[in-house]
Amino acid sequence: MTNDEQASRGLSRTDLVVPVSLALLKLAIHLVYNRWYGYHHDELYFLACGKHLSFGYVDHAPIVPWIARLSDEVFGQSLVGLRLFPAVAGPAAVFLTGLLTRRLGGGRFAQAVACVGMLIAPMYLRTGNALTIPSFEPLFWVLCSYLIVRIVQEDNPRLWIWVGIVAGIGLMTKHTMGLFGFGLVVGLLLTRERRQFKAPWLYAGGAVALLIFLPNLVWQIANGWPTVEFVRDLNKDIMSGISLGQFFFGQVLYLHPFNVPVWLAGLCLFLLTPAGKPYRVLGWIYVSVCVLLILTKSKIYYLGPAYPALLAGGGLAFERFVSGRNRTWMKPATIGALAAGGIALAPVSLPIFHVDVADRYCRVVTLGKLGNIYEITGDLHGQFGWKERVEAIAEVYHALPDDEKPHTAIYSDDYGNAGAVDYFGEAYGLPNAVSGSMTYHLWGIPDHPVDVVLAVDVDADDLGSVFDDVQLARRIELDNVNPWDREFDIYACRRPKKPLREIWPQTKRL
Repeated sequence: MTNDEQASRGLSRTDLVVPVSLALLKLAIHLVYNRWYGYHHDELYFLACGKHLSFGYVDHAPIVPWIARLSDEVFGQSLVGLRLFPAVAGPAAVFLTGLLTRRLGGGRFAQAVACVGMLIAPMYLRTGNALTIPSFEPLFWVLCSYLIVRIVQEDNPRLWIWVGIVAGIGLMTKHTMGLFGFGLVVGLLLTRERRQFKAPWLYAGGAVALLIFLPNLVWQIANGWPTVEFVRDLNKDIMSGISLGQFFFGQVLYLHPFNVPVWLAGLCLFLLTPAGKPYRVLGWIYVSVCVLLILTKSKIYYLGPAYPALLAGGGLAFERFVSGRNRTWMKPATIGALAAGGIALAPVSLPIFHVDVADRYCRVVTLGKLGNIYEITGDLHGQFGWKERVEAIAEVYHALPDDEKPHTAIYSDDYGNAGAVDYFGEAYGLPNAVSGSMTYHLWGIPDHPVDVVLAVDVDADDLGSVFDDVQLARRIELDNVNPWDREFDIYACRRPKKPLREIWPQTKRL
């Protein structure tokens, strides 16, 4: 019986040893390290969004804020509790990558190559260590890939319903799950699996995905398509500056340089070899999505969830190469090299060192070629200083005259500052923050009259164009944050030149 025939007949307990072991290792890593440092500004924003439960938000789909709300309700102000779901999602993706490798016909060595490749990738380490939207993408993409392989092997088109369910939940988690759908259609059209278009199950799966996604779609329509506006602004201000070279360099760095031979081997196996021909659709998904992202000048990490399937194929390709030449010594050498490379780059993604040491370490491993090291370590620095900010705001707020406090609003242009006030501020007796940033702008300003605005981390010249009386009330120096965040200013602003409701539309920042 061939490996392909064994795989299509199902999984045995021995097939689970490698993926379960490495998934548990990844879980242990995150449970150890996700309590170090502190909250990230995106996490504070998701917690704020979770307090305003909705089917949509300006810059993201709704499930991650729902998870933040659930975590807060169950665990309270617990960093480990907040990060539990991503800490589990990452290992689940590792486990499914191992199952996918087995389904493709790979043995334990192939599974080990694929799963260790998942384990060491800097992108997956970082997103598994904080509540971020990309934390869950690889799980949905690899689960859909696994189901597609089962559809091919078992000739069971009814499984398209399950693909639709997973894709629909993926869309409600991150809109870029739609890229998988795009790649899938291209892949089906370019392979013999175009026969799937003749049966109703593929369309039923698409309908299920759309039905699950419908609440967010209705929210988008009702609110004037804010996410489309956000993406347009993002492309104009940030993504348009990403060069082709930066995009490909990012793929190498984010997935780990040692993983390049693995995922390239997987891509070649799917597209060029007889062994990969039945699953060629997986190769075309990657190629078509990659081309689309290049043409639209997307963020580098948007291609990240497409790699688990390639790592699974690469594990199979490596195993066949080694077994066909009786070079068994290459098995421990390959796993050892991947593991060593992963350990070497782990401080780039995990809070293993003090953050200043992490900066120096990153300069060493990048050979000093990166001019702005904060492009790599910025997210690590972004986990410091939030309570200190809120404490300073509370000192200014409580120093106000008693008759002003009920008519005071706390404003920031940055959703991270606003989220910090909303999350930590209750303990200091602070009102909720307002902001023109992202979804905060939709929530508007307080209904009660506002006579004083405490503007935090806002340019004084901008404030002078809105208020007649602007005074610097407090300035603090923050430690361990990014250089541009070290000075934190709080201004007390009075006598607005126009009613705040007239000024509010001008504060929108997407």
